Amino acid sequence: MSPALLNNPGPLMLGGKPASTAVNDVIPLASDLVDHLSRANPTLTSLQTEAVRRELIAVIVQGLQVGIQLLDHRKLPTDQELDGIHTMTVQQALKGVPLSAILNLTNEGISTFRTLILSRADAEDSENLGDLNEFLFALAQRLHSFISISYLSALPAGSQLGEYSAGALVKAMLDGDDPTQLALQMGIELAPRYLVLRLLVNLPPTRPGARNGNHQRIQAYRDLSVAQSKIAAHFGSALLEAPAPQRGLVLIEGTPDWRTVCEVIQRARATVGVEITAIAESAAVGDIAAAQATTHELAQLVRRLRLPARSYRMEDLALEYQLTRSGAGRDSLINLLKPLDGNPELLQTLSIHLANGQHRQRTASALGLHTNTVDNRIKRIATLTGLDPALPSELLKLRAAMISLTFASTDMDNRPAKV
Repeated sequence: MSPALLNNPGPLMLGGKPASTAVNDVIPLASDLVDHLSRANPTLTSLQTEAVRRELIAVIVQGLQVGIQLLDHRKLPTDQELDGIHTMTVQQALKGVPLSAILNLTNEGISTFRTLILSRADAEDSENLGDLNEFLFALAQRLHSFISISYLSALPAGSQLGEYSAGALVKAMLDGDDPTQLALQMGIELAPRYLVLRLLVNLPPTRPGARNGNHQRIQAYRDLSVAQSKIAAHFGSALLEAPAPQRGLVLIEGTPDWRTVCEVIQRARATVGVEITAIAESAAVGDIAAAQATTHELAQLVRRLRLPARSYRMEDLALEYQLTRSGAGRDSLINLLKPLDGNPELLQTLSIHLANGQHRQRTASALGLHTNTVDNRIKRIATLTGLDPALPSELLKLRAAMISLTFASTDMDNRPAKV
């Protein structure tokens, strides 16, 4: 900030009054700002509890006061005057909140502060508006520098910024490394067990003539990020998010009620408006690496069998999982459908008929056929394969064979985006 501005006595004036008049009622204003920032920022939303809200209000009150001091007395805040901001920054650093998230919140707060100040300006204030921008730019620089130094002061000596975060802790757990020491350094108490939850979103079909699906993939990433923040908001500090490239993978502390988990995911899906698949596996801390590998394998299973987008655990997919293991058993099942190789319409009919629970009218509607045509095709399938879908024991063999064949032949490039 230029010396001329610092040496010019008196408060900055807008609309014939001190510019700070617009923000003098600091406590209710700080409360409103916290509510606004919580709605606008998923990271803050996921941390939101009543205790955190009170802390944030206290810190924003202090921030408003140093802003008012700058406007009224042309004085940047000292380290002592920013003590509350230092404490809050250190606390959030120890919780693993990214520095970028804290700085983004600071920028949003300054931007809102500026908007409130400008609400008092009139046509005669053009020169003072330039001074206001310079004041706030200087304040932003001061806060960015102070917050960054405070954040780094919370890290252990010799550690790197990216190494000391909740993301780093989750990475250690997912890699199968012992996370105990890192958790102690961060002040995080590890739970005996975690629910490993993998989230996927189905990409919409690429539009005809589109060069690529990048724009759709980006939108899918955004949608699932919002859904993930909704889930994080419910579980709060009991949830840890994995860093990239394991986006969409979270750890929920303890053994949360599965029905509740499904309900939270369903609400997130309804909010975002996209189909979300969730794969979950419960594991002890030392087994999290194996659990995440299992969720990855089950996600591939859901994708390749084109199963409905919903929440799954191993017990929901045990039959499909076992039938798709490579080996002589799977090969034998696939061979049951060899007689249909030259009749793709029969394979399609069988697949849809099985998916529809052998309901002939639903199958006919899905294929755009008359029910008599469906009946004739089912009879041909029975004749060619020697397996009659009307008989329970033979229906089970056909279902197992179709699962095995579908898994073995599914196009590997037709997959949902993992975020």
